[in-house]
Amino acid sequence: MNKIIGHAEGNTAYLVPARANIMSNLRTVTWLRMRLGDPSKLPSVKAELENLFARVSDTTQKAQMLAADRTRTKAQQHMAAKTLARGLSSDLRRYAEIFGKKGAELQNDGQAVADRILGPHDNYGYLQSEIRGWIREQVKTPEGMQRVSDAYKSDLQTASTLYSSPHFLLGMSAQLHTSMRLKAVELFAPTGLDLLSEGIELEAKAKNYEKVVSDVHGAYYNAELVEAAEASRVEV
Repeated sequence: MNKIIGHAEGNTAYLVPARANIMSNLRTVTWLRMRLGDPSKLPSVKAELENLFARVSDTTQKAQMLAADRTRTKAQQHMAAKTLARGLSSDLRRYAEIFGKKGAELQNDGQAVADRILGPHDNYGYLQSEIRGWIREQVKTPEGMQRVSDAYKSDLQTASTLYSSPHFLLGMSAQLHTSMRLKAVELFAPTGLDLLSEGIELEAKAKNYEKVVSDVHGAYYNAELVEAAEASRVEV
């Protein structure tokens, strides 16, 4: 089943009918994974993401059920939905901050793993200088480029030299150098690559959360109706 929880039986009304599709999305696992992050691809925050999914789903269900609450006037329904939206928004922003920091931390950890394995090492300076010179000569021809490709994929010292040297000292473009460095990390420091990839993905997803906050407020209640109701409210 794609939905986390089915709609309440008999409740087909929405406080904001034009945003009914967003209310449905907010309780759909596929959509939540796309916007907030896929727990299976982000193991470092799997439990936190699953908890957040449940929070979004449960709150959205409650907001939808307000439309059928006969104990409240229409204005009161929308005002209650706004209260739910504000609480959920606070949680979403808190998680966004946590996940953004965690993403950066994972990237730093992954970089450290890659640097430890592929970075320059003492007593290998002369050898790496020789390898750099060899690479510079080889990349001038397609056949030589193939020899470099074969060498760095099978030899740690060649991979280390390529990884730790700037592209202009190797006679290759920055784009090609970046691609080959990434491949070297994949081959010789896969744990580092996993951490880097997860960190980049998590940091990117955290930037989506403010859009989800906007979706929540837009779908839960009519802002103009709430504003008018709050302006006319008399405290007793």
